[in-house]
Amino acid sequence: MKKENEHFEFYLFPYSDQVQVKIMNETRTKKHSFKFEKWKVATIENKAFWLLSEFSRNFPKSSSQISKISGSSVPNSRMVGPSHELFSTTRNVKFNEMEYSIPAEYMNDATLEIQEEIKNKRFNVHFPIECRFVQGDNFLISPASMRDSAYIAIHMYKGMPHQDYFNRIEEILQSYNGRPHWGKMHSMNLERLNHSYPSLSNFLTIRSQLDKNNIFVNAYLAKLFKIE
Repeated sequence: MKKENEHFEFYLFPYSDQVQVKIMNETRTKKHSFKFEKWKVATIENKAFWLLSEFSRNFPKSSSQISKISGSSVPNSRMVGPSHELFSTTRNVKFNEMEYSIPAEYMNDATLEIQEEIKNKRFNVHFPIECRFVQGDNFLISPASMRDSAYIAIHMYKGMPHQDYFNRIEEILQSYNGRPHWGKMHSMNLERLNHSYPSLSNFLTIRSQLDKNNIFVNAYLAKLFKIE
């Protein structure tokens, strides 16, 4: 399915065998009214899921059952419309997120290991795991640099403890030569980042030449990249 579609992603639900698949392709099919369909999906993904998330936050042991309910409640939908309206989605349910890129060929092994570890450790998590593919590129510090990549993102509802869950899944993803998404949570330091991103030192050299006054450096980047 990945090869037959321009955009393909899927969502795994912890403790569940249910999978949500999302595909998007350019089409010449005449646009039809999709407002109601989009409203229906947004209502389920926001209002209904918020209620389930609040229940899970207050009763963490219910997380596995909540995940199963969520997985079985995903609606089937088909929409045709402008890309800027269909690619954008409303996200009112707040969460913490970590995402790693791994070589595409490891997607199956990594997701199976993650699902098993969630069950073994009995993590109280009900948020689905987002999985997608990206073609390799040649940008210096792109997570997909020089390799076709699989992206795996885990989430935890805001207000629920996430650190143990994130730490363990991060270990798994790093074992598959994972590279963290720059805009999301991770625990890597400069030494490990240099190993994961072979061109990082070259990038930092170029950065120092083009931004000698560190105008584009904030406190986080200064600490992460040891910029003085």
